[in-house]
Amino acid sequence: MRVTALLASLLLCLAPSAHALNPGDTFHDSLPDGPPGPELVVVPAGTFVIGDSVGSGNHNERPTKQLTLPKAFAMGVYEVSFAEWRAYSEATGKPMPNNEGWGLSEQRPVMHVNWHQAQAFCQWLSQVTGQRYRLPTEAEWEYAARAGSSSLFWWGDSAAPVNEQPFAHCRGCGTSSFIRNKTALRGQFAPNAFGLYDTAGNVWEWTASPYSATFDGSEQHSARLLDQRPRVVRGGAWNSGPQYLRSSLRDPRQADQASYSLGFRVLRELN
Repeated sequence: MRVTALLASLLLCLAPSAHALNPGDTFHDSLPDGPPGPELVVVPAGTFVIGDSVGSGNHNERPTKQLTLPKAFAMGVYEVSFAEWRAYSEATGKPMPNNEGWGLSEQRPVMHVNWHQAQAFCQWLSQVTGQRYRLPTEAEWEYAARAGSSSLFWWGDSAAPVNEQPFAHCRGCGTSSFIRNKTALRGQFAPNAFGLYDTAGNVWEWTASPYSATFDGSEQHSARLLDQRPRVVRGGAWNSGPQYLRSSLRDPRQADQASYSLGFRVLRELN
C-alpha cells in the first residue's frame, strides 16, 4: 500500500464521525505533515427557495423554486486562503497563484484560481484526508449563503445599513478605504446564521454547477469534466457593487477563467 493511501486510511479512522456532529459544530480534518485542513462548519439539511423571491433580481434568478437538501453537509467557514493553498502547493508541486503583492496574503482568500484548479485542490484534500471534498453545487451554495433568510442579503435588504458596521467587503458596502482596492483578510465581517464568513463580497466563489439561463436542475449537480458550459460563480467580490452581493445573484464564468476577484470555498460531505 502506498504511504499516502495508508495515511489517508489512518486519518479516516481519526476523522470526526458524522453521527457526533450537530448543525453549527466546527471542526477540521488533519493533513499529513502539515497544518490542519480548512475549518468546516456543519450546515443542516433543509428546504429553501432558490432564486429571486423579492422581485428585483435578474431574469436568470427566476422563476424561483423550492428545493430540499435532504442531508447535512460541512462547508468551509472561510474562503480557501493562500496559506491553505500553500500546503497543497508544497505537497503537490503545483504553483502558488498570483497574490497581486497585496501583503499578508497568507490569510487572504486565494485568487487567480480557475475552476479546474479549485477542483484539483478538493481532490487532493479528499485523497489526503480520506473524506469527500468538492465544490458546492449552486443550490448548496445559495442555501448555505442564505442561512435561512429570504431577503436580498443574508442580513436584510440594505447592503450598507446607516450607522452600522459593514456586513461585507465590496465597493459601496462602507468598508475601509485601506482595503477598498484589494481583498480583505478573511473573517473581518460578521458571519451568517450558519457561521459562514464572506459569502457576500471579498471574492466570487466557484460552484460545481454548470450555468443554465434558468433553474433546470443543473443547479443541483456538478458539471462533468468535459462539459463545455460555463460554471456558476456566486457571492460578488471586493470590486463589485452591492447589487452583485445578493444571495440569489448568479453569474457565468468559463471553467479556465481566473482573476484577482475569483476564489472558492470547499464542501465536505458527511457520511
